[in-house]
Amino acid sequence: MAQPMKPGTSLYLDLVRFAAALTVFIEHLREHTKIGFAAFWAAHPFWYSHWNLFSQTAVTVFFVLSGYVIAHVLATRERTPVDYAASRLARLYSVVLPALLLTAICNYLMELRYPTAFQAFQSGGITGVALSYLGTAVFANRFWLWPDLNVPNTPFWTLSFEAFYYLAIAILVFARGRGRILSILVLVLIAGPSMVLLAPTWLAGYLAYHVSRRWQADGRSVIPLWLVSLALLPLCSFFELYFPEHVAFLRTPHQAIGALLSAYAAATCFAVNVLAFNVFSDRAEPFLVPIAAIIRWLGSMTFALYLFHQPVLSLFTVYHVPDRSSAAQLVLLVGASFLVVATLGRFCENTKGAYKRCLLAAWRVIASRAATFDLARPSQLNLEHSVPAVARLRRPGDASE
Repeated sequence: MAQPMKPGTSLYLDLVRFAAALTVFIEHLREHTKIGFAAFWAAHPFWYSHWNLFSQTAVTVFFVLSGYVIAHVLATRERTPVDYAASRLARLYSVVLPALLLTAICNYLMELRYPTAFQAFQSGGITGVALSYLGTAVFANRFWLWPDLNVPNTPFWTLSFEAFYYLAIAILVFARGRGRILSILVLVLIAGPSMVLLAPTWLAGYLAYHVSRRWQADGRSVIPLWLVSLALLPLCSFFELYFPEHVAFLRTPHQAIGALLSAYAAATCFAVNVLAFNVFSDRAEPFLVPIAAIIRWLGSMTFALYLFHQPVLSLFTVYHVPDRSSAAQLVLLVGASFLVVATLGRFCENTKGAYKRCLLAAWRVIASRAATFDLARPSQLNLEHSVPAVARLRRPGDASE
């Protein structure tokens, strides 16, 4: 049985996760203040023109973090496909469904003031809008076999990639024989080249976890490696400036060769950064433990911050204070976003366990009926004993939880 994650490493990952979500939030805040705060951005052209690149690096950090955490839970507690699926779906839907509802409500309120605000999004009529929300809800919004099914909430594009990686690694870990190869091929054909090309960023985190369990080094010797990798991380985004060649088939916000190179470089830097930190995390714990409660709280809000902020920013850009360039407008934008995250986000975090219990209960009903059906099958099938569906899905050699 794998060892639990080191407390220092766990706290560090939560801190980085929040920093990445905050980077994405600031990028969208920049977009929503470029008119009202034009003078400020004109005085800071570097940040105005480059923060978008930094936000793409933050998304890559999310992919690496996801791979690392999934490797950990598969090695320590989610050791059956049913438990793994229930945990992943609960984690996603506890925030995704409220985020979709929040997006729809904010869009409706904005349309009351500007009826043509979402004319392009609604060009397919009610059916097109419904398909966009449905496609996003089942994480198929960036699959390549049909048009983009996006809702007016940009961060949702990454969830289609995340769901693909969750499913792909589950097939690799739990499936056996030819079925595993065939399933991966079918999944790749459905998902398309964009998700395959970005898969190394997710796998970098997955592999980093397994390397971290075996890598032994002196804590002091890796601190320079941690510092260098941390310093290089924001610089990785500049590949996009030097390799702007367009790649039309990519289902990502930045369709350029440089965007892929930036993602690979950032994933490598951050994977090395986490590996290095894990080695000396015991030395860092005294600095992190005193503020552990704050870090955990920030980490628990990250997913909600990532998915909730853009519709709130858009809403209060439309329903703004009289002076759009005032500090009051900035307080409204930032304060409203974090208020929604701290309240609705906390509620969503508390429902994750309920989602998992409901999913597991539904599975037990399905498995029970499948077992009853197996027992009632004719004897010519040459089955001496009926095997319950749960047992068929469990990995060989895994103990029941």
